[in-house]
Amino acid sequence: MRKALMMAVAMITPLTAAHAKKKPLVIWEVSRSSDPITGATSCIVAPSDRAAGMSFTRSGTLYPFVENSSTHGLLVGVSSGGKWRLPTGTIIWRVDTQPFRTITPGDGPVTPLAMPAGASAAMQTLVEQQQRIIVAATSTSTAAAGDTARQMLRELLAGRTLLFRQAEAAQGFGIPDGGEKNVGMITKDGLAPIPLDDSLRAGLTACGINLEP
Repeated sequence: MRKALMMAVAMITPLTAAHAKKKPLVIWEVSRSSDPITGATSCIVAPSDRAAGMSFTRSGTLYPFVENSSTHGLLVGVSSGGKWRLPTGTIIWRVDTQPFRTITPGDGPVTPLAMPAGASAAMQTLVEQQQRIIVAATSTSTAAAGDTARQMLRELLAGRTLLFRQAEAAQGFGIPDGGEKNVGMITKDGLAPIPLDDSLRAGLTACGINLEP
């Protein structure tokens, strides 16, 4: 009887251990949206916060993203999270030991305003400049498009970790206030660089974003 019981325990234990093995943490997740009026669609790959089995973003926190937009094409940058979005401003961005990049809200797509008939070229230029100033002050996402976005994507795919912050979060002179160290994702061990792992590649594939150089 005792021998039979020991054999049963020996058979159950490996199965229990395998079942208890935790699934790998998914850092980058896919979200999709569709405009019910214009029909514009987007597929976004971005990390999010997790708690109680749910994924969410928080107001006042910035999140990196890669987007496949039906209107603007490839976008790579940073977005404000939560229900109440805050302006993102200029972003400093670095993958591994690559030289850091500076991206501004004006680097991304800006929807042109309709100009009155007969407006001069000087008037059009002035309106565009004013529009970019407004976007820089109010935009809740800062992203690069076109060739710059493709270069940033190649760096992400070749890299292991990502760090970024608002340029204004740390002053560049005088007594340091520690703001320059408030970068990365929150973990149980404190702030850590954001991993560029297999979940990023899987998300890009799901969004139809080309992974080739």
